[in-house]
Amino acid sequence: MNKSQRKVDMLVEALQYVKKFAGKIIVIKFGGNAMIEKESKDSIFTDIAILKMIGLNVILVHGGGPEVDKEMIAANIPKKVIHGLRVTDKKTLDIVDRVFKTINHECISALKKQGISAQDCTRGLISTIIRDKRLGYVGEIEHIQSSLLIKALKKGYVPVVSSLGMTVDGQLTNINADTTATKIAQSVHAEKLTIITNVKGVRIEGKFLSHLGSTDATKYIASGEITSGMIPKVLSCVDAVKHDVKKAHLINGEIRRALLLELFTEKGIGTEIVP
Repeated sequence: MNKSQRKVDMLVEALQYVKKFAGKIIVIKFGGNAMIEKESKDSIFTDIAILKMIGLNVILVHGGGPEVDKEMIAANIPKKVIHGLRVTDKKTLDIVDRVFKTINHECISALKKQGISAQDCTRGLISTIIRDKRLGYVGEIEHIQSSLLIKALKKGYVPVVSSLGMTVDGQLTNINADTTATKIAQSVHAEKLTIITNVKGVRIEGKFLSHLGSTDATKYIASGEITSGMIPKVLSCVDAVKHDVKKAHLINGEIRRALLLELFTEKGIGTEIVP
């Protein structure tokens, strides 16, 4: 089989998945090292542009932990974490707000360069409550005004959301980005949640798992076989598929064309988590 024939066969294979996802909502959480490396960023934004052009409704949620860490080091502010959440005092919150605004603008600009209209939908979207005073200005999500996202999608935009919220008395809060993406996916009844990370997916006893049921995922966390930074990501996926999201995926954003490989090939990449 020559190279041209293989390309045609790949297009035919992709077509069935294009039909499946056309018109559906896909929530993508973008963060970590994939957000730092230029090649990875360019690949992700190109993939999102292609998804939009072929009829998918994409919502992009971003964090910015590495960039915030860098700014905190420059400001000589020590990083503190409790249960995987960044302790956010007033100075830290100012840095988070500033960094996230920059990242949001960069995401919108990158999509516009690809010919895609995008809109910052952070303001007024997420209502939060500060429940654990030890964490400072860290918010727990109470409500998402999903109509703002649906309205932006209907106008042809890719909504870009920073993981920030607001309390009822107007206090800005920092939110875990994986949690933000999960709750947004649930609120819009997304077809799929994709969390972009910098590892291939879930490994158990050295073996990579391409498919994982939510019950088994919970068992692996309880037994200590899923550990460290993978725990909140897997829990986010489990939470998503238990509440109106059909599938959730963990993929390595450092792989070129990662989103397209995940969505439009039979084998896919990463770890798929289902109910």
